[in-house]
Amino acid sequence: MTAASYSDGVSLRSGLRAIGQSFVFRGRSTRSELTSALILIALGEVALFLAFHFLHPPTALNVPLFRRRVALEEALALALFVPLIGLIVRRLHDVGLPALPGLLLAAIGIAGDLDRTQVAIGVYPGVPMLPTAGHVALAILVIGLYWSPAIGANRFGMDPRTA
Repeated sequence: MTAASYSDGVSLRSGLRAIGQSFVFRGRSTRSELTSALILIALGEVALFLAFHFLHPPTALNVPLFRRRVALEEALALALFVPLIGLIVRRLHDVGLPALPGLLLAAIGIAGDLDRTQVAIGVYPGVPMLPTAGHVALAILVIGLYWSPAIGANRFGMDPRTA
């Protein structure tokens, strides 16, 4: 599968194409594909937030129903993250970096978010510094994902901007 051409820019078509290639871990991807997919996933997160917080009656804290509701909301939010896995791999390949460190940074970020959520609802006291480590890991990952790649082919394939 090929990546979007550089002239596509940030568009719905580019984002849908990137999300459609969720489990393609070979090749390279452009920053515009990443941005388009992130915008679509953010819209999904907003829709999820609206559905859970405005269409669902409020629930008291620390009751089993509230915990189930938060668990379902977190599971759906993570499901929206799944299409990003292949895109993160391809984008790191475009920059010339291996994928494993980037996926490890993403896992630390997710663990920090889940820890913060579980502390907020009173499930357990939490792991010290994990939410902060999650923010730092995600910041490093974002810098890596939006780093400007060298023009031309690299060890992961042809330049998607010239394809």
